[in-house]
Amino acid sequence: MNTCIMVHSATGTTLKFANVIKGKLENAGHQVNLIELHTDVPVKTGSIRQPMNFQVLNIPDISNYDVILAGGPVWAFSISTVIYKCMKSIPDMKGKKFLPFVTMGFFLRGMGGTASLSQLARIARDLGAEVLPGAVVCKIFHNIDKMMESEAEKITSLLI
Repeated sequence: MNTCIMVHSATGTTLKFANVIKGKLENAGHQVNLIELHTDVPVKTGSIRQPMNFQVLNIPDISNYDVILAGGPVWAFSISTVIYKCMKSIPDMKGKKFLPFVTMGFFLRGMGGTASLSQLARIARDLGAEVLPGAVVCKIFHNIDKMMESEAEKITSLLI
C-alpha cells in the first residue's frame, strides 16, 4: 500500500515514533512517505481552543495514497495545533484508510491521548476516511522505546 505519514514534532519524540512506524510498514511491504510538517513561524505550544496565527507550509497532496497516518504531540490535553490545522486543510479523504497517533508526557492515555485520537479521527471521518484505531505513546513511567515498537507493530498489523 502507498502510505503517507504526516507528523508534527516539537521535541523529536513524535518524529521518532513516526520513523519507527515507517520502518515497520516498509518491512511489511508498504511504500511510505514520511512528511514532517513545517510552519511559517515557530509553534512550540498551544491549544486548538485558542486560534493561533501560523500557516502549515507543506500540507501533502494525499490523492495518491491508500493509507494516511497523522500524528503529533498532545498539548493542553488535545492534539497539537499544527497537525490539527493540517488535517483541517485537507479537502477529502474518501476511499482512504486513516490512522491517528500521538505522543504525550503524561502516563495515562486518558490525560489527553484518547481525546487527541478522537479529534483526529473525527476530522478524517468527516472527510470520508475509514478510520482505524489509533496509537498513544506515553513518556512518564514507561519504557518509551518499547512502547513505540509495540504500538508500531499494532499499527502494521492493522494495515496488512
